[in-house]
Amino acid sequence: MTDRFVAVLVADEIYYNLHGKAILQGIYNADIVLASEEQQTAQLVCLFMVETDIANPFRSLQVQVTLPGNAPISSQVPVQWPPAPNMPSDRKKMFVKWPLLIPAPVLRPGQIEAKAIHESGEIIAAMPWIVSPQTMQGTTKIQ
Repeated sequence: MTDRFVAVLVADEIYYNLHGKAILQGIYNADIVLASEEQQTAQLVCLFMVETDIANPFRSLQVQVTLPGNAPISSQVPVQWPPAPNMPSDRKKMFVKWPLLIPAPVLRPGQIEAKAIHESGEIIAAMPWIVSPQTMQGTTKIQ
């Protein structure tokens, strides 16, 4: 069996420079803390980084995020099938980076769910939680 992996960064904004490089701004490095039990924000961006072995390339790929209390949002990712024939022989992995924009989401406490769905299953990503002052009561405080 080959290894497939997904990681997701959650941020407030994404920009692309003239050379095609992605610039994420406002990356959440821990849970997203709300000021109240429900809060609307301008947007969230989930940057998916999905990899697979060259010997087992993706034939189809979709990314999906479900925010607590919201319907899933998904995007079909274009994949190159069959893989490029001119890949270096010592290259073992291929990867895809794909942003998923969530416009004007209503944020509620709970776990964000994210996954990459491919032709033979899905890969679940580790994601931050959305927490409010009420859900944080009783947790350890850093002094």
